[in-house]
Amino acid sequence: MAKDAELVNFSEDYELNNILKKHGKSQSEANRKILCELGKECKAELGKKILSQDEFGEFVKKNLAKLA
Repeated sequence: MAKDAELVNFSEDYELNNILKKHGKSQSEANRKILCELGKECKAELGKKILSQDEFGEFVKKNLAKLA
C-alpha cells in the first residue's frame, strides 16, 4: 500500500497547488478545477480509483496545454 504522501488528494487545494507549481502553472481556482477533471480522466484511463503522484504527474505532463 502506498503512503498517503505518495497519493493525490483532489479535495486538498494545497496538494493541487503543489502539482501546478511543479509544472510551472498558475495556482488558480480554474486550474485546480481542471486538475480535478484531469484526475477523473486519468483514473478512467488507468482503471484506478486512487492515483499516485507519479501516475498523475505523467498524465498532467501530457495535458499541460489545458492549464493556464
